Amino acid sequence: MNYLNEAMKNLAEPVNRATLAVSGAAESELKQVYLHPGDLYASPEPAKVMIILGSCVAVCLYNPRLAIGGATHFLLPTLEGEGNLSPRYGNVAIERLLQELRLAGSKNKDLHAELYGGASVLQAFSSGANGLIGEKNVRLAVETLSREAIPIMRRDTGGSKGRKINMRTDTGAITCKLIGS
Repeated sequence: MNYLNEAMKNLAEPVNRATLAVSGAAESELKQVYLHPGDLYASPEPAKVMIILGSCVAVCLYNPRLAIGGATHFLLPTLEGEGNLSPRYGNVAIERLLQELRLAGSKNKDLHAELYGGASVLQAFSSGANGLIGEKNVRLAVETLSREAIPIMRRDTGGSKGRKINMRTDTGAITCKLIGS
């Protein structure tokens, strides 16, 4: 079974209905959002965001002052040349996520970041002498967050295994499981 099939099986596991969040909302009552590659999500509405990563990177942002957060799932670091400014590219995705959080009243100084993914699950995704695409994705995320003065509180990147991420946008709680371990 490949890592994506295993991860999708794990997503189908029943939600523990007894788990309560700091905000008091039962986990089973939360909006469930699955981020596909090129997606992002940010909202003041509490949600559980699920992401499956290989070489892609997830940037998860949380504002403890407002109890809001969001995440992005991008495939490539930057758009080369001209084209659609899609959130499939890290530079576009992170900026759009920041815009969404700003619309909800957040400021960069109140945000904390967590960074996941960037694995080398398939050598076919290497980009020759310039390095692996996962490493480039991680580098872009770190540089962008540094430039925006947003501290990275946790980072689980690289390696050769994919990851399954679950994020509560109302508490900032994130779980990360290696796929195939």
